[in-house]
Amino acid sequence: MSPANTEVLKEPRGFIKFLEIVIAICAFATTTSHHSYSQFTADCEKGEKEYVNLTFGYAYRLEETTFKTPICESTKRYTNDSGVVSLYGNYSSAAEFFVFVGVMAFLYALAATVVYVIWDENYQQHDRLPIVDFIVTIVFAGLWLIASSAWADALTKVKHYTDPNDYITDQSIVALKECHGHSYNVTCEVTQLGNFASLNVSIIFGFLNLIIWSGNLWFLYKETKWFKPATLPSPDTPQKN
Repeated sequence: MSPANTEVLKEPRGFIKFLEIVIAICAFATTTSHHSYSQFTADCEKGEKEYVNLTFGYAYRLEETTFKTPICESTKRYTNDSGVVSLYGNYSSAAEFFVFVGVMAFLYALAATVVYVIWDENYQQHDRLPIVDFIVTIVFAGLWLIASSAWADALTKVKHYTDPNDYITDQSIVALKECHGHSYNVTCEVTQLGNFASLNVSIIFGFLNLIIWSGNLWFLYKETKWFKPATLPSPDTPQKN
C-alpha cells in the first residue's frame, strides 16, 4: 500500500469533498434534531384558562398530534359532544428523503476522501475510478436538487398546519365550535407559534450542497480520460527550447 497522500486535501477535489462531508452533516442534523410546539389558550367561564400544546418534530407526521375537545370544563354543561382533533398532514416522506440523501452523501464523500488519501495513486492510474466518481457526483447533485425542493415545499406546509389559527378559526372543524363564537362564553387565542429556525437553516444547507456538488463536477471531470487527452500536447507540436 502506498503511503497516505494528505496533500490531495489541498487540491480542489479533496478540499471540496471535505466541504461536502461537513455540509451534508449540517443538512441532516438540523432536520432530525428539530422539535417544537405551538400553543393556544381557551379563556373559559369563571376565569378558567386551558392551555393546548401542539407538539411536533421529525419526521413531521402531524396527524399523530391530537388534543381532546371540548377544551373547557364549563363547555360540557352546554353540550355532550366530545371528540379528538388532530393536526393535518404527514410530511415524513419529504423529510426522510432529505435526511436519506444527506446521510448517503456524507458516507460517499467520506469514502471518496479515504480513497483520495490512501489510494490516490490507483485513482490516478485507473480510468474507471475518476469516471465513477464523476457520475456518482452528478447523481448526488440531482438528488440534492430534488430532496431540497421537496423538503422546502413540505416545510411550508408544516408551518401552515402547525399554526393554531388554522384550527381555531376554521368553522368546518365542528369539534372546536367552542372557539368559533361566543355561544359558550369561550375565547381562544394563539399564544405560541412553532420555532422553525433550524429547519430554515436545513433548507439553506440543502441548496448549498447542490451548489457545492455541482461545482465539484468540473474538477472531477478534469481527472477523467475525457478531459486529459485533450490537454496533452500533440506529437507534432514543436517544443520550445
